[in-house]
Amino acid sequence: MKSLMEQWRKHLKEEQQSYPQGEKGDTDEVAKVIIFNEDEKILILKRASHMKWNPNKWDLPGGMLKKKESAKQAAKREVKEETDLSIKNIVETGNVNQITIFKADTESKDKEIKLDDENQEYEWVTPKNALKRDFVPFLKDFIGEHEKE
Repeated sequence: MKSLMEQWRKHLKEEQQSYPQGEKGDTDEVAKVIIFNEDEKILILKRASHMKWNPNKWDLPGGMLKKKESAKQAAKREVKEETDLSIKNIVETGNVNQITIFKADTESKDKEIKLDDENQEYEWVTPKNALKRDFVPFLKDFIGEHEKE
C-alpha cells in the first residue's frame, strides 16, 4: 500500500511541474516577474503547447529556484533564459503558494525578445488587457494589483 501511495504522490508532483521536468538542483519554489517597459506595459508569455502544466496559457516570465539561489537571483536568471532580457529595479510584491512575485523594469538597451522552448508567443500589454487573457492560476490577482497603482 505504501508503494502505491508513493507513486500517487510522485504522479501528483509531476502533474504540477512543467515539461520538461525541472532540472537537477531545482527546488519547489518559483519566482515570477511582472516586467514593465517604458510604455508601462507588461510582458506576458504564452506557454508552449508541449508543456505539461498549463499549456497554451499566458504566464509571467519566471521559473523554479535552484538550490542555494534567492528568489531575486532566480527571477533575473529565469527572465534572461526565457526572454534574453535583463531586468532592473526588482521589487518583491508578494507571495502565493510557493511563488514569489516581483515587479521590475527592462534595461533600456533591451529591445529584442528571444523566447526559449518553454514559450511560443509574447506580448506587451497593459495590466488591464492581461487580465482578459487565459492566464495560469494565481497570477491574475497580482497583475490586477498593478492595474490599481
